[in-house]
Amino acid sequence: MTLFDWVCYSYRTLKATVVTESGYSNYLAARAKHGAGIAILLFVSFGISSPRAAGAPAPAVTTNALSLRDFVQLVIQRNESLHARVLEYEISQKRYRGEQGIFEPELTLGYDRVENERENTAEQRRSSGVRVFTEENNIYNAGIEALVPSGAKVRLGYTLRDLRNNLQDPTLGTIVTNGYRGEFQTFAGISLTQPVLKNAWLSATKASIRVAALASDVAFQEYRRQMMLVISTAEASYWNLYMAQEQVRFFLESVRLAETLVTDNRARVDAGKGSDLEVLEARAGLALRKSKLAEAEQKYYENVNQLRTLLAISAGGSTEVLVAIDQPGVAVQTVPFFQSGQLALEKNPDYLGQLKKMKQEDIRVAYAKNQRLPQLDLKASYGLNGLGPDAGSSFEDVQNAGYPSWSLGAELRIPLTGGIKVRSELEAAKLRKQQALVTLKDTETQVLNAIETALRKVASAQQSTANYREVVDFSSRLLETERARLDAGKVTSRRVLEVDAGVFEAKNSVLEAQVQYERAHLELELVQGTLLESRNIDLPQKEVRDRTAALLKQHGISEEHYQRFTQDLQQRYDKRPAAGTPAPSPKP
Repeated sequence: MTLFDWVCYSYRTLKATVVTESGYSNYLAARAKHGAGIAILLFVSFGISSPRAAGAPAPAVTTNALSLRDFVQLVIQRNESLHARVLEYEISQKRYRGEQGIFEPELTLGYDRVENERENTAEQRRSSGVRVFTEENNIYNAGIEALVPSGAKVRLGYTLRDLRNNLQDPTLGTIVTNGYRGEFQTFAGISLTQPVLKNAWLSATKASIRVAALASDVAFQEYRRQMMLVISTAEASYWNLYMAQEQVRFFLESVRLAETLVTDNRARVDAGKGSDLEVLEARAGLALRKSKLAEAEQKYYENVNQLRTLLAISAGGSTEVLVAIDQPGVAVQTVPFFQSGQLALEKNPDYLGQLKKMKQEDIRVAYAKNQRLPQLDLKASYGLNGLGPDAGSSFEDVQNAGYPSWSLGAELRIPLTGGIKVRSELEAAKLRKQQALVTLKDTETQVLNAIETALRKVASAQQSTANYREVVDFSSRLLETERARLDAGKVTSRRVLEVDAGVFEAKNSVLEAQVQYERAHLELELVQGTLLESRNIDLPQKEVRDRTAALLKQHGISEEHYQRFTQDLQQRYDKRPAAGTPAPSPKP
């Protein structure tokens, strides 16, 4: 039954979901027989303006009946905060892949032009016979450099020096430039610098990669957390809307009863069988219920706008009425506290994210300890030399391995004051680790306490629902009895109105208990971290990574590509068990 059906509960059923100008006028004419005040109040509350001047069409009001499943699917598709978390996860993946690039080899190319002119010393003049030394050299460098996992820096390089000066023997070559005959010097070899203490071995070289990998895990848990919050907020808002519209229906029934009492009391007064006081009491009860109805409708539209916000829809000028058509489902069996707590420590995104942060701090402390060590580097190189009047003949010497050269050594660096910077960084890293540990314990305590609270809420709501239903049954029977006694003249209208108020309170209590159960169950699933799993949309981290990477490969994450991602989530959500189907109990 839609909300419009409830509005017309006592009068007529609207067959169309769009109220036209003529339909609106006909409804007002029919309602005039039962009191025009309530009709105007209802239609103003539902966003339908009073009749306009001739020729001015009234805005059409549409009823959008939403099931819980359809609404959550729309939220998944349109929620912008979820989109941001998907992008944040992909950003963390890019950072992780970027940190892995520290082992990527690099090609280096260099060129130097050297022009020099200086006076020779007396010794140099005696040996060369030249007073002023001049040279014009071109130096070419090429090499491949890389960092290996052990922390060593390796360079495989080639250097060609085109040397031209006024000391070169004219018989060495035939190439003459600016009056000089040139010669070419070649060196090709490999060099290695291997740290032994500081910055050495895998624990140091891969520290940033491991931290980035854990940061990606944290981002994935943040994505899960945001997804859970979006869905839980959406479902809680849906049940709030359901409760608000049910309260409107309860008040409509109460208003109808009060209107009937007013009409009957007037008829008794006209027949000389009643007093004006009875009419006044009934009219006061009717006015009170109309006021309560207006408040309930205002609350209903507040909930409608909350749903629009989740759907990223502006309410400005909208004549669409959102109606929740699903009802709270049957109670689902919950697992005991111990199993729920164990489940939460395995799946709760807040706890898992903090656990990853704790591991990050462990890595940072280990790296800071490594940086406190002295820097001892082993250095080694081996290469071949060549010389000739041109580049080709110079390289032939290298090919023939005629003039090898090698070196082997070590270099030690020790801070004279004990390393002020690295010592402070180590102390800070230890404090951050202690902070992360305290936060982890605090998160664990909060999660376990929240589990117990949620379990108690679920049990309390179940018991309250059963108890209040008994009250509703008794109050409804009592109301029928009192109305019969009123017809017999044994009680006054005040007594009937009081019993009717009790019926409303009992029905409202059942409704609140049902909605409270749905909220408590959402809270339990949220704390346990099973909310996505129970709805079949808890994607593994690898699948989320592959999907977001595929989206970026297709010209980046555009709106169209993101829609494909959310549509797949919708399809997964649509395959979940129907509402009210008990979820499989987790294994102990």
